[in-house]
Amino acid sequence: MAGFSVNSERCYACKTCSIGCANEKMLPAGVLLRRVRTFDTATGIAMVSMACNHCDEPACLAVCPQSCYTKDEATGLVIQNHDLCIGCKSCIQACPFHAPAFCEEETKTYKCDGCVDRQSIGELPRCQANCPSGNITYVEDVASMTGESIKDLVDTKPNFSVVLDKDMDISQFANIDDPAACMDRGGEDY
Repeated sequence: MAGFSVNSERCYACKTCSIGCANEKMLPAGVLLRRVRTFDTATGIAMVSMACNHCDEPACLAVCPQSCYTKDEATGLVIQNHDLCIGCKSCIQACPFHAPAFCEEETKTYKCDGCVDRQSIGELPRCQANCPSGNITYVEDVASMTGESIKDLVDTKPNFSVVLDKDMDISQFANIDDPAACMDRGGEDY
């Protein structure tokens, strides 16, 4: 199964990953599939770039009333058929990371697909290709991920690992939207 590994120690929140993704996918203004999340730490802040974690047991797939989501058996990528989306936001609410992004203008949801089209022609996902510090790595085998895995922290079994900033604790990912642990500066105020 595939997933993303990120290095929080070297991330300086340039957001090149996020903007590169939005441009690659030609997303409407304000719709971001990859966000740089900011965590309070004992000595300041730490940043972590996050998108869909292509979970082993994706909540988005389980709750979608239109069956918009599929899990590719070969890669493990969770793919959305955007044309089927009715904009109910069930996937956003069910995802423990709120990874799918809602577009108010279209009243539909978008989601990271690991740049499956780019990968099919031998190119890296846009977020990985754009990161100037090399902090994002797409891996085809989660066993080869660097950093600490969050797979056992969340029921959906996310395929995501992180090299932690020195003042971060992996348990912060168990409840990513807990305002005491993470100041998610994405969304409208991004």
